[in-house]
Amino acid sequence: MPEDKDAERPLVDDLEDKIEIEFVDVDDQEPARYPVPVEAVAAQPADEDEAQRLKAEVEHLREMYLRKLAEFDNYRKRIDRERQEMRRTAAEGLVSELLPLLDNFERAVQHAEESEPASFREGVAMIARQFAEILHRSGLEAIDPTGQRFDPELHEAVQRIEGSEYASGSVVGVFSKGYLFGGRLIRPAMVAVAVEPVSPLGDGARGLDAGADQGGGT
Repeated sequence: MPEDKDAERPLVDDLEDKIEIEFVDVDDQEPARYPVPVEAVAAQPADEDEAQRLKAEVEHLREMYLRKLAEFDNYRKRIDRERQEMRRTAAEGLVSELLPLLDNFERAVQHAEESEPASFREGVAMIARQFAEILHRSGLEAIDPTGQRFDPELHEAVQRIEGSEYASGSVVGVFSKGYLFGGRLIRPAMVAVAVEPVSPLGDGARGLDAGADQGGGT
């Protein structure tokens, strides 16, 4: 057995001679280099030409914005001028139709002293009908709610009338007519509305009277 141990020792010595340990200074090593993706390189401006191209594109978009802004401002001004012109034309047409009424009023005033009261009254009534017809053709519609149910959308109550002879909530008098122009309310009708009469004693007094009647019957 001792002879076998001596035979193995030269092999170990040979391995020790072959193992070499090398100590390397980490600071002397170059940093590891990793490949950069192609997409990351393409996403950045390659050089000054790319930056100039982007700057020119921004300037082009700015000029387009300012041009569109100026075009919109011109469009708004043109629409305002057209709207004013339409209003002026509409007013001119209405005034032209009202001129004959003005002539008739002037004639009526000139001959007021010479005319009979009845004929003068009839002449004024004729002018009023003519005036109403002109306004009706222009889109004016009168609201005369006499006898109708009170409608807060079209009427304005300026007086309350108590009485059992009228249905509660009905219009029993019109102080001034209302008017619609083009389907829109421009003035509500000023009306008097019927309401239920209120007992001067009130509900409490009526309850006391009822209790007194029942007590008297016992």
